[in-house]
Amino acid sequence: MQEIFAPATITNLTVVDPNEIRNVEFTLPREYEVGGKFYPIVDEMRPGTAFLAKPFGTRTGRQRRRMYTRSNSSINAKGVLQTIINDTHAEKADTSVWWQTDDVTAFQSAGATIPILMNFARAGTALIPYEHCLAIEASNLRLEPDDEWPSMRFLGIAFSTGITPFLAHIRYMKALNFGRNSVCIGAHYRMVVSVENHRQLMEHTELQETAAKFPQNFSYHPILTREWPHDWGYGRGRVMKVVEQCNGKELIDLEPLLAIVPDIQNEHVRLCGSKEACWQLTEGLEQAGLQTRSFRAEAW
Repeated sequence: MQEIFAPATITNLTVVDPNEIRNVEFTLPREYEVGGKFYPIVDEMRPGTAFLAKPFGTRTGRQRRRMYTRSNSSINAKGVLQTIINDTHAEKADTSVWWQTDDVTAFQSAGATIPILMNFARAGTALIPYEHCLAIEASNLRLEPDDEWPSMRFLGIAFSTGITPFLAHIRYMKALNFGRNSVCIGAHYRMVVSVENHRQLMEHTELQETAAKFPQNFSYHPILTREWPHDWGYGRGRVMKVVEQCNGKELIDLEPLLAIVPDIQNEHVRLCGSKEACWQLTEGLEQAGLQTRSFRAEAW
């Protein structure tokens, strides 16, 4: 079956940390022609999912297929796909490097487009952005159905650009008043974000403002691990620590995390970060004899 790629324009590029992290925004056309017929593009991507695009690679000079987790919500930005892209510093890194270069700015200025994979909607009357997961599994962060999440307590733990799917969650919930109504107090979402320095904080002001506006439903805990301003009023150091014991075994110290969320066993825990961070949390919980209500992670 032939794949369908719609041309999306790069409508915004924002540097978070020079040569390291960028916010990128793609805007899809309102319709696209397939087989001589124009189909409207309908955007109903679920928070916590990723779309597939074909950017260029610095090393290869060719377009490469890459998945990008969406950071905004389709509920209030139809057809505008935002994501956060970092330089992975991997030996064979290709597209992650390209996104940090001036070539991308020139690409945007020239009005060039990035192909984004589309699917036909079930009725075959419209095109929809491809989503990397259509069902909730332990290895993805697709948000629960709208009749479930308003009664849940979430703990989101993000390492660096791992905040991306959580931003989509929070923005979606905020647009729906966190599920609050006359009979429901709504969801509670505690967001723990770990980055190296304050330059790498993503949407810091927005998250502060959300916490101030929805104090009963959202709290924000940014943590800097390597350097911080002299007036930094949030967390410092690692949220989880590995301690090697005399017998050579590793003990995972969760005290920094438990200081933020002492009732972690009452939370639906969601993590986005490295496989090592995922292992540290699950191992630490097991060592401490703590079991959360549920645990799902997207790890790389």
